[in-house]
Amino acid sequence: MLRRDAGVVWGEIFRHPFVAEVFRGSLPLSKFRFYVVQDYNYLVAMMRCYSLVAARADPEVSAEALRIAYADATVEMDAYRALLGELGLRVEDVVGVEPAPTNLSYTSYLLATCSLGTPLECLVATLPCFWTYLEIAERWEGELSRNPVPIYRRWGETYLSREYRDLVTRLRNLVDRLWDGRDYGRYLKHFTRASRYEYMFWDMAYRMEGWPP
Repeated sequence: MLRRDAGVVWGEIFRHPFVAEVFRGSLPLSKFRFYVVQDYNYLVAMMRCYSLVAARADPEVSAEALRIAYADATVEMDAYRALLGELGLRVEDVVGVEPAPTNLSYTSYLLATCSLGTPLECLVATLPCFWTYLEIAERWEGELSRNPVPIYRRWGETYLSREYRDLVTRLRNLVDRLWDGRDYGRYLKHFTRASRYEYMFWDMAYRMEGWPP
């Protein structure tokens, strides 16, 4: 139901110029480099979110949250370290970059939700990030196979891998297992807000958003 009720913003995500151009291979490399730097810092915050879930949930949920965090660290972070090298960047350079305003707002929302909300609220708020990337890659798979830019192809293929599909499935299953069917409006609010932030993140990267002087 969450996916259905957030369908409008998801449709906008799938059509965003950044998404279309990176899968077609026409995105300027400067925009992709900006995105990679910002997203690397976002993923660090995401791992902190799952550490918060693990610290506050019951042992079974805690163990699964740690497994998801580990899978994220190995599937996505390993891919990003390789991307950084191809882009002529080092991890030391990236971690010192100030997050753009949208990135800071999004990660602050997630960290606050995972610190102050229930473990289920945290998982619902983080779900759109994982799930939208899978659906984006599936919808643009045909263009990706014809993409003339090798680094864009390798980046997109990460989200079509069996490991990434398994990661999304595990997170969705964990949300389903914890949800007792009550307070749908509260969870929809988190799911929709995070989905909107996903759209804003793509837009931030496309505009190469910066802070005012």
